[in-house]
Amino acid sequence: MYRYYIYTLAIILTCIPTAADNTDIHQNAGTRAMTFLKIGVGAKAIGMGESQVAATDDLYASYWNPAGLAKLQKPQLALMHNEWFADINHEFVGVALPLGRIGTVGASASYLSFGELQGRDRDGNETAIFRPYDLAMIFSYARGFGNSFALGANAKFLREQIADETGTGIAFDFGALYTFPDMPLSLGFNAQHLGPRVTFIEEAFGLPVTTRLGAAYKLWNETLVLTTDIIRPTDNDIAIGVGAGYTIGNILQLRTGYKYQLGGNDLGAISGLTGGFGLTLLRFQVDYALVPFGVLGLTHRFSLVANF
Repeated sequence: MYRYYIYTLAIILTCIPTAADNTDIHQNAGTRAMTFLKIGVGAKAIGMGESQVAATDDLYASYWNPAGLAKLQKPQLALMHNEWFADINHEFVGVALPLGRIGTVGASASYLSFGELQGRDRDGNETAIFRPYDLAMIFSYARGFGNSFALGANAKFLREQIADETGTGIAFDFGALYTFPDMPLSLGFNAQHLGPRVTFIEEAFGLPVTTRLGAAYKLWNETLVLTTDIIRPTDNDIAIGVGAGYTIGNILQLRTGYKYQLGGNDLGAISGLTGGFGLTLLRFQVDYALVPFGVLGLTHRFSLVANF
């Protein structure tokens, strides 16, 4: 049965163009607005190398693949805290409600805070302290068609605040998920951050449109899951994420993964390594992920899913 996963992985990899030279810088690097949209949510997914487009099955699917929301059997509440580098904090909160044949609806918010920064004028003199932030308000819908196929979509309202300047915009995600009926293999696709250009001050910038294509394969009565994602942003090189998660006694989950950017990880090879664990406690799922960012240091994600 391993060959089905290997065949699928081989098919996906053949779609990837030749890797760029290590010295190459993507021509669109630094040209997109609302780049906080590329920061993933949920410690489970992060701990598995951000390879979740075909494996996501909880409320965090609203980021990785909204079609995965169709798998929810009960209402869920999700909370996440991301202790990032340089005193930057990333928060996520969301709720989702399955409505039977109608589908699943959800609402969530993603908030990135940069803390307090000292303002200065053109001569370098101190001005007022300001608190820049990014915010996304997300509304989700997913519906299954039979037991094998599901579609999902997000509509997002975006806001970025820097001192007295504000930029706003809208964006959409569209996802699909297919689970083979005769084998434990799933395929997923997600087109993220599609929308019009965002005007900030006097200039308009495009959004960081990203496409994800991936596979997930489950073994040993679903105690082991292997995942692979191909991530193609419009403002950077293609990345490959791989992950593995192993469940012990239906309570403890151990996870590891690696995300590699073609042409080399900018912050060193170790910066692509991820790991973490999860605990299932009655109606609650608690997860933790550790991600190194090279010289920038370690980052920590804590997330919770509550079923009602």
